[in-house]
Amino acid sequence: MIIPAAGCGEAWKNLASSLGGSTAGSRGNIGVIVLNNTPYRAVMTLGSYDQESQSFTPDAQQYTLSGSTTLEPNADGGFLSFECARVFSLGGSRLIAALSAQDSSNLNQDALIEGIEFFSVDDANPDAAPVSQGKAAPFEVLLGVDFPCNALLIFKLETNEAGDVPFRVDYELIPSSSSR
Repeated sequence: MIIPAAGCGEAWKNLASSLGGSTAGSRGNIGVIVLNNTPYRAVMTLGSYDQESQSFTPDAQQYTLSGSTTLEPNADGGFLSFECARVFSLGGSRLIAALSAQDSSNLNQDALIEGIEFFSVDDANPDAAPVSQGKAAPFEVLLGVDFPCNALLIFKLETNEAGDVPFRVDYELIPSSSSR
């Protein structure tokens, strides 16, 4: 583990922030809402993890291309709860690597991708293959820098008409009244 020297700003805040538990050594939770404001189905893996801990198992969920956990166009993914950790990620490479290093047999391999991929799906023709419309870059927020434990994190998936990539992620925080 790398321990940053005093004055290292964001790294120090991230590694020294409370994990939000009510007793020493316990962890709080993070509430998450993902709003898909695009006309396409979003596919991704999202979750919380500790970037400097080998013992903490990432707490992850997925939105898949088909099945019961899809994130439909112009819809929300419902309220999700994750164990508080130092990083919350939407499709980040370190989250994907940490999950791939474990037994990931319970994860959908098509959604175990870096970033967020958007697909047009013809529900009227179930035999038609989904067509990729592009990706949004991975998006990560840091505990102590971007959010406290026990907060509500809202991620908005948007088309990016002004940018060089077709999709983007906007982030909003609703902090809890206390970080513990």
